[in-house]
Amino acid sequence: MPRKPLRKPRPSSRTKARSFWSSRRLQLGGAAFVLVGLLGWLLQFTARVRSAQAQTFRLPLEAPKREAFRSQVAALFPWYTFWHWWVRWGGPLRAGEYVVHPGERAFVVWNRFRKGLQKPLRFYLKPQRSPAHLASFLGRTLAHDSLAWALAFESHPWHEWGFDRYTWLLVFLPDVYEVYWTEPPARLFQRLYQAYQNFWNPERRQRAEAIGLTPIEVGILASIVEQESYRKSEWPLIASVYLNRLRLGMPLQADPTVIYAVGDFTVQRVTHRMLEKDSPYNTYKRKGLPPGPIGTPSKEAIEAVLSYTPSSYLYFCARPDNSGFHDFSESYPEHLAKARRYQQALTRWLTQKK
Repeated sequence: MPRKPLRKPRPSSRTKARSFWSSRRLQLGGAAFVLVGLLGWLLQFTARVRSAQAQTFRLPLEAPKREAFRSQVAALFPWYTFWHWWVRWGGPLRAGEYVVHPGERAFVVWNRFRKGLQKPLRFYLKPQRSPAHLASFLGRTLAHDSLAWALAFESHPWHEWGFDRYTWLLVFLPDVYEVYWTEPPARLFQRLYQAYQNFWNPERRQRAEAIGLTPIEVGILASIVEQESYRKSEWPLIASVYLNRLRLGMPLQADPTVIYAVGDFTVQRVTHRMLEKDSPYNTYKRKGLPPGPIGTPSKEAIEAVLSYTPSSYLYFCARPDNSGFHDFSESYPEHLAKARRYQQALTRWLTQKK
């Protein structure tokens, strides 16, 4: 005969009570754990910045350079856990320059970085001697490095704005601009071109036409005038000399153009060998203006050309007193005598410097 299955013993009421309270404790413990976690998360999410003053942070474009940024921002808050989680799981970080103010809550700062709400950057675009100098300056000032700017210079369609590979440098009119630190090259070029157009209003264009030059030609001449002397008061008279030479068909014979052609901006004395440099910028060998500016001319230099001082001067040379001023001449013999005195003084000065 088959055996009857054994009946399982029924749990006693005491056993049921223990099981019930054990399960309840687990539930309560789990709920308490979740509650403590949520409370801790809330405290971290609403934590305030520990700083006595506003601080500016830059999040680089390159991922390997971002660790320092994360550590600096995390140090502003009493706990690091939230920022550790945010860096890993909170979405991509947007490169940029940000300001964190005292007492701001963590979620406000987090939202600013997540959406890329940058602080506008005001910077002075200084006069630059060459495209290489300009790329280096922008690489130090804005997020993209100098190589990125140099490549952008080469690839941008400047011809659409009436410039070529020699004259596009004129778009970078020295002035104070407000941009974002991560401003893309193409967008910056567009903003600078708009500023260039605003500067060259109808009134200035008419003044340029009155002296027989286009705005681009005025910019080229202004770049030469600015490099001839750091004495701004002389610029209108220096511009007059070069305008007189252009009208007579004489070579400009401007030393700064030779220095630009040589590419050595530390030159203190232009030698006869330098004057033989075969370059479209060598105004000793080629008549007329060079094909492009020898730097980014300032607004003051452009105004000096447009408001030149009428004269009969055709020559000028530096004074031998090392004052930075120049002596102007109408005749070549008069100029040679003055130039000889300056060359003698320069030789003495360079000898003493050695």
